Amino acid sequence: MPPKLDVVIPCYNAEATLPQAVASAAAQSTVATIWLVDDASQDATRSVMAQLAAHYPQVRCEYLAQNGGAAKARNWGALQSQADFMAFLDADDVYEPSVLSAAYHSLAQFGYLGAVRLKLQPVGFPEHYLAHSGFAEAWRRLEMTVGGNMVCRRSLFLACGGFPQDELFRRFGGEDAALGIALTRSSVVGTLFSEQDAAVHHIYRPGIHAEKLLDSALFGIQNPNLTAQHLEQAEAVTQTICRRLNELAAHTAFEQRGIMPLQVNYAV
Repeated sequence: MPPKLDVVIPCYNAEATLPQAVASAAAQSTVATIWLVDDASQDATRSVMAQLAAHYPQVRCEYLAQNGGAAKARNWGALQSQADFMAFLDADDVYEPSVLSAAYHSLAQFGYLGAVRLKLQPVGFPEHYLAHSGFAEAWRRLEMTVGGNMVCRRSLFLACGGFPQDELFRRFGGEDAALGIALTRSSVVGTLFSEQDAAVHHIYRPGIHAEKLLDSALFGIQNPNLTAQHLEQAEAVTQTICRRLNELAAHTAFEQRGIMPLQVNYAV
């Protein structure tokens, strides 16, 4: 039986953009199920989800009772899935046709690949970003750290603990960067960034996380509430994910199998 690939789309107040995102995922020939996870939206997102589920047989809907952030919604979708591979798409982004095919076949062919990064195409970004001499380098860093262009092995994703849900990331974002950096440190991450590769359309809207990253990288504009201590905490989360993966690698490489009786001397 060939491996399966599911797409998880976290949804929060996404009534206007979700139909286009889902249509682009449903058009992918390699996708088995599309998991829509509502993060306690306050608009008509739930109604839109129901309409999409009625229209597309691949769509499954999940609903969180309280707003928990994109990390929690993505993780919940991954837990519902039984697929071998997971792709994550933001509710306001769009897949180009066949963008998942190369990633799917790469993961299926090369067992050592932990994840694949798809090319991100900036759409609607202001000219002061696009015209900056450092934009290409900053955008490449973005491509390696955001969640909406990642395709990975579900087993590896679960071994990482999913996207970290620490309050730090709820406040400042960056949970996808913490996971992405850990994956590059502890596994093999493939990239599909060449001119002929299809892309994910990363659509600009004021306040998105990409805007904050570009402001920092290109213009030195930092969040005044984000301190060095917060950055240290984020790095500690990344290190924890790396430790989990290294422990797993050590266990799976261990040649012996079976049951090991443990004898312990307890002090009186």
